Amino acid sequence: MSQEIIELTEETAQQGVSRRGFIKGAIAASAAVSSSNYLFRANGGTLLAQSAAAGAVERLITVNVNGRSRRIQVPPMETLSTTLRYTMGLTGTKIGCDRAECGACTVLVDGVSHYACSTLTHTVRGREVTTIEGLE
Repeated sequence: MSQEIIELTEETAQQGVSRRGFIKGAIAASAAVSSSNYLFRANGGTLLAQSAAAGAVERLITVNVNGRSRRIQVPPMETLSTTLRYTMGLTGTKIGCDRAECGACTVLVDGVSHYACSTLTHTVRGREVTTIEGLE
């Protein structure tokens, strides 16, 4: 048994890759890969950071709320309740549960009731939105 191990060890040494050498190489490679993030940050970012910033562009849209069209700048994932309250200043639409269960954020979109906390603002482009302030 020990003779077989010695033969395998000599055979591996002749090939040029030992277990110890492999482990050293793996550790060195992982250190180089993980430290590359710090090097890129020190240089002020590179193409990766610039492309991520390019994808996070806010969009200027027109929303018709309470019979009045308004051009507003809205991030793609912002909900209608957040836009109404914080961008447009229409605080009648409340954010109660933020899970579309309580109905505090209910608005009318083309005459049909919707929960504004679960509706993205970009989905109501070109549609008539009526809040509690717009009801007579």
